[in-house]
Amino acid sequence: MNCTTIRPTSIQTIAWPIGAAVFAGIGVLDVVSSSLVLSRETGTMLLGFRPPIFLPAMAMAALYLVGFRVDRRRGITMRDGNMVVTGCFGTKSLAYEEISHTEVFRRLGSSRLALHLANGRRVVLGAPRHGGLEPDARFTEKVAAIEGELGRHTRPGGTPILGTS
Repeated sequence: MNCTTIRPTSIQTIAWPIGAAVFAGIGVLDVVSSSLVLSRETGTMLLGFRPPIFLPAMAMAALYLVGFRVDRRRGITMRDGNMVVTGCFGTKSLAYEEISHTEVFRRLGSSRLALHLANGRRVVLGAPRHGGLEPDARFTEKVAAIEGELGRHTRPGGTPILGTS
């Protein structure tokens, strides 16, 4: 069974744990600074009010870690009979006959790939993507692999080849 999986690169997903570390650091600095403010009785504690930062910072750090986990799952798996597209909110299986063509487009400075379906819908893939803060040296190679797999299962005009599985 032929199975190829394309996911975001490590460089593309590294921003999530870095963001989590930044927010965790903000939370720790909040605890340290509040203990210093309490010991010296200076700053905003004299007013009896200090906005709590620790809990929202830890919540944001946790959300960034969840984002990292979700982003690592995004992508596409090409099998002999279908393509499985995994996004932020679930997984969708597409038969090759449902896909009419692909499109490379730019969004916010990054090149992305979309699958156009026979029913008129468009599915934007989480990977591959390239450009700006999301570099992927093998972007064109990955796009060619997806288009090649589609070409193996369809005729040049987009008409499905009968009898493929």
